[in-house]
Order: sequence, then structure tokens, then C-alpha cells
Amino acid sequence: MITFEKSKRYLFYYVGVLLVTITLFISWVVMIVKNPGSTSGDIVLLSILFLILFGGEALFLIIYLIRPKVVLSVDEEGAYLHLSKKKTKEVAFSNFSSVGNMRRNLVIATKDSELYVVRFLKDHKKAEETLKTMFNTFITNHPERYFDMTESADKQKHEEK
Repeated sequence: MITFEKSKRYLFYYVGVLLVTITLFISWVVMIVKNPGSTSGDIVLLSILFLILFGGEALFLIIYLIRPKVVLSVDEEGAYLHLSKKKTKEVAFSNFSSVGNMRRNLVIATKDSELYVVRFLKDHKKAEETLKTMFNTFITNHPERYFDMTESADKQKHEEK
């Protein structure tokens, strides 16, 4: 089984954005305090703005920390998406439709019209190449398992019309 871990790069991005946000907040507070024409409404609006910013950063940190160290595992039968430490979603290669990446995120589309986005991958290009290679190997070794589901889905569409 091939495994892919989450990247620490996003944690460094988080710390950088947090420092910029705190610096900006402090500079705006100093500017409002030193300006004689500022009102209490200015301070309230500023605090609401930064409450939203800090809330978004806290949400990102929670989502990042909930994800387990191993984000994606691949074997001969399919991919395992580790959503949390206790929850894993299995996507069989016989149900795969397409694999690609979008802004450093791995995207898996299934025949059931489901779309899975795997975030925080350390090496998203290697993960995409591995998944495509394993997917093509599965189709080569088991064409009846992959194309049988495709033909049955086409038959259902024609019967509905």
C-alpha cells in the first residue's frame, strides 16, 4: 500500500497569515486611537472585521489539525481517503471516472457523480501520477470489472429515456 502524508507547508502559511493579520490589527488600532476624529463605531467595525478574519484562521487550523498524518492510501483495488483519524472513505478503481489536480489539491471523480478533493498533500503531483498509474493498471488487468459498470450505467440511461 502506498501512502501520502499531509504537508506542513500549510501550517507555515497559516502562521505567516496570522502574523500579518495581528500586525495589521495592531496598526489599525494605533491609527484609530491617534486619530482625534475616530468614533466608537470605527472601533466596533474594526473589531467585527478582525473577528471574522480570526474566525476563518481558527477554522482553517481546526480543519488542518483534524486531518490525520496520512491523507491518502492507494493499493491495487482502489484509493482510501483518510478524512479524519477515525473516518476513512474507500473509492474503488472500478468506480473511478477521472483523476486530476486543482490548485495543489487532488481531485477524484467517480461514476456515481461524486467528487472528492484531497487537500494538504505533501506531494500532490506524485500522488496524482501514482493514482493514474494504478488506475490504468487496474483497467489493463481487470477490464471486465471497470467496463461492466460503465455498460450497465449506459443501459440504465437508455431505459430511462
